[in-house]
Amino acid sequence: MSTTPLDIKFTQRLPANLISNIIYFVLNIIIGLALVPFFLETLGTAAYGLIPLATSITSYITLIIDSLNTSISRFLTIDLQRADIKRANETFNTALFGTLGVILLLVPFALAAAWYAPTFFNIGDQSATDVFVLFALVFASVLIRAWSSNFMVILFAYNRLDLRNYVNCTNLFTQLVLVVILFLCLGPSLVLVGLSYAGAAIVTFAMAFILSKRTCPYLKISPASFVRARLREIGGMSTWVLINSVGLLLNTQVALIIVNKLFGDVAGAEYSLAAIWSTLLISIAALVTNLFTPMTYSYYAKQDRKGLIHFTSATTKIVGLFMALPIALVCIFSPQLLTIWVGAEFAHLAPLIWICVAPVILKIMVSCISPITVAYNRVRSLVVLTLPMGFLNVVLALLFPYIFDIGMYGVALAGLITLLLRYGVINPLFIASIVQIPVLTYLKKMLYGVGGLTILSATGLALVSAINVSTLPTLILAGCGIAAVYLLFVSNVVLNSEEREMIRSCLPEVCQRRIPSWLL
Repeated sequence: MSTTPLDIKFTQRLPANLISNIIYFVLNIIIGLALVPFFLETLGTAAYGLIPLATSITSYITLIIDSLNTSISRFLTIDLQRADIKRANETFNTALFGTLGVILLLVPFALAAAWYAPTFFNIGDQSATDVFVLFALVFASVLIRAWSSNFMVILFAYNRLDLRNYVNCTNLFTQLVLVVILFLCLGPSLVLVGLSYAGAAIVTFAMAFILSKRTCPYLKISPASFVRARLREIGGMSTWVLINSVGLLLNTQVALIIVNKLFGDVAGAEYSLAAIWSTLLISIAALVTNLFTPMTYSYYAKQDRKGLIHFTSATTKIVGLFMALPIALVCIFSPQLLTIWVGAEFAHLAPLIWICVAPVILKIMVSCISPITVAYNRVRSLVVLTLPMGFLNVVLALLFPYIFDIGMYGVALAGLITLLLRYGVINPLFIASIVQIPVLTYLKKMLYGVGGLTILSATGLALVSAINVSTLPTLILAGCGIAAVYLLFVSNVVLNSEEREMIRSCLPEVCQRRIPSWLL
């Protein structure tokens, strides 16, 4: 069975995808930031520290699932691009039942991890049973969402990222509503936090299933379409994506565990307050950079190397320039943000935010070109280069706090060094070699984002030293002033006419008509 080749309609759908990204962005910020003081007030600092710890541990459990989804997305998108519906059904069903088998194998490991969590981590005076149930329910929610991601992959292949975002919005909103209602009715409890995660996962599973069936009725759930040879093909790439993800987690999520073990639960909670900003900014950027992944696969499927190079070079430059702004603002106004958000007693963590947040500009820009390694099936070669960075991060994170006597700042410094090596050197040079262009090509494009961040940081620090910014109105005014000047400079001086037109084409028509040419 075949049909016409899939047209992902990148330009036509990008405005809708972008609007949905903005909605998810705003909802993510509001809910993510609002829940922290809510949990701190209702549960206390020590108990709150266990929540980000539990969610960070789930990253290790979902490594296998995420690696499978990355591989599935690549194969399914190419199958549909080439109008091979029979092969697309084989890819979908092989992935669906293969993922289910992996999830069933992970269940006992998840339960074991939850069982030993109260013993392994510093939990203060919290009930061991409550901690076990929290971890178990959070793990359950992740496994449920992992299987539902097979249906989300269909939305990805059709470039219906707007629908994917609405599913994710539903997950966030359901979590919020459930946890507030349960806390009001039954009282604050870590168990109820876990229940809210699990309940939200069930709701979003149903939503993902319904939307995927409406988007692509050609794909049918059929055990007969499970093909072992296809599983080996998908699994081969997934294995290397998995190993690469292990190295990535050793560069990021391991920091919370090390801080908790070395310096206690309170230090772990404080570190999470700084780390949450880097995680949030990366997630926000991913809402934009993920829009480019289907297009990267499309260029590869059509064997349009020239178009791929031009597209990824432009997006790396543009994303770097624009993401430099929120990253710089978070760093510049970190004392004020911490004071307004969780209280003045946490303002001393501002230097930690600088160390955790500033370097993510590199990771964000590399995410614009990283799908190339999957499209060209070169993940294995990248892993050989980047995996040692993860182990180096662990070693340095354990040594720096004692060598320099700087406590948890040593853990953050270790992450800074290895992140610079991974995303500032290895990845951009290697990816350039994959598409056979000068190795410094992407690195040169990344200099725009780094330069923007440097200029913004220097200007912002000078402004803060000259003007007292201590209230929310003055913070908003100062931030808007910096943003307005920077965006005008970037759009009129740094970006060329083709890049400005590329940005305009991504906006809804009403915005294109109303934005004057001197502004964009």
